[in-house]
Amino acid sequence: MPHSCENAQYTHPRLIPLYDLQNSGVADYQFYEHRLGPAPLSVVDIGCGTGVFAVRLAALGHHVVAIDPAPAMLAAARARPGAEAVRWLEGGAAQLPDDEHYNVAVMTGHAFQCLLSDAEVQSTLRAVRQRLQPGGRLMFESRNPQARPWLKWTAEQSRHVLATPDGEQVEIHHQTQELAGELLRFATHYHFLPGGERLRSDSVLRFMPQARIAGHLARAGFSRVDWHGDWQGEPWRADSAEIIVIAQADLE
Repeated sequence: MPHSCENAQYTHPRLIPLYDLQNSGVADYQFYEHRLGPAPLSVVDIGCGTGVFAVRLAALGHHVVAIDPAPAMLAAARARPGAEAVRWLEGGAAQLPDDEHYNVAVMTGHAFQCLLSDAEVQSTLRAVRQRLQPGGRLMFESRNPQARPWLKWTAEQSRHVLATPDGEQVEIHHQTQELAGELLRFATHYHFLPGGERLRSDSVLRFMPQARIAGHLARAGFSRVDWHGDWQGEPWRADSAEIIVIAQADLE
């Protein structure tokens, strides 16, 4: 993930503990776990965040390397129960050891959308491709721009309250600011209740159409791609909410 995604949500000590609460669903993890299968594999989790999925994979018996560019997120990951079963690295795909090769690479949490330029996309995909074993797989997801999810990222439609484990309540809402081509700028606002600190995290995400993602994958050396549109495994359609990718590296 590039510097442009390293916003306050990934660096501020009061916001990092909220990350898992804001992303508490497991449908995406279960989808990818099912496709990994029961046999132990060598897996790299790129943009691992606070390490929830990496630790889950290690608990299932996989050999897991997890990497993220945000030191504060990695600190939270290393403190997670079960973290000792994972090897944690700081950086992006290009910083993975050149001499290591994996059966599978995963990018969850819509981390792919943090690659804001074509150069960043190609650099990441090629770095992954070079570190996959022949026939290895890359799995990730991106929100479908045709579904226009940002229309609901308003104060009125996105406002909700989270309760933290230590009893605090935090009111959160998103506010779309600008859509310029494929790049969406938005802010996430946090209000610690009652009447406490107010924080803001500014973000930029890229919403690439499926055809453009397919072109990037082909140029990076992924010949076969299975496309899904939801976490139940339905085939991708133009109106699907998600663009879920399972790409196989070209055989050498």
